[in-house]
Amino acid sequence: MTHFPDVAARAAAHGVTDACSLCVRGAVRQDWLPVPGDRPALLVVEAADSCIGAARRAAHAFAAVRCPAVDATDVALVVSELCTNSFRHATGWWRLRMHGHRDGLVADVDDASLRLPAPRAPDTRDGTGGMGMLLAASLTTTLDVFVHAGGKTVRVTWKTPRG
Repeated sequence: MTHFPDVAARAAAHGVTDACSLCVRGAVRQDWLPVPGDRPALLVVEAADSCIGAARRAAHAFAAVRCPAVDATDVALVVSELCTNSFRHATGWWRLRMHGHRDGLVADVDDASLRLPAPRAPDTRDGTGGMGMLLAASLTTTLDVFVHAGGKTVRVTWKTPRG
């Protein structure tokens, strides 16, 4: 299922700036079914419905609308790299979930692999990769990996600059 940024634009227009309980959760649940008190992700893009390019475009639009203080181009690049890593190094299935707030943005990329991302030397000669996690770590405020029974979640955050 894919939810596009018009949902976020409506929420932002109505002053919805409450923190999402998914963002402060200490552990990642496999099923992500709503429980009392949960607020659902505001943007969800799944591999079954979409492609990495569509996830990148949706993430850019979502960031621009929901958290304009964060560089939407950085968000799109990181989302593209994380979804590509899930496609290339896991089972091919991935899901992007994004939550936007007044003080930052959170993106979770889920896949079905239990294997942790392994840093490797970037291949700058033949272009075979090795830069995705380095880019993600350098363009975000935090990068965490949560392993659970159904696979893993790579969570990145962008905190807004304090003025």
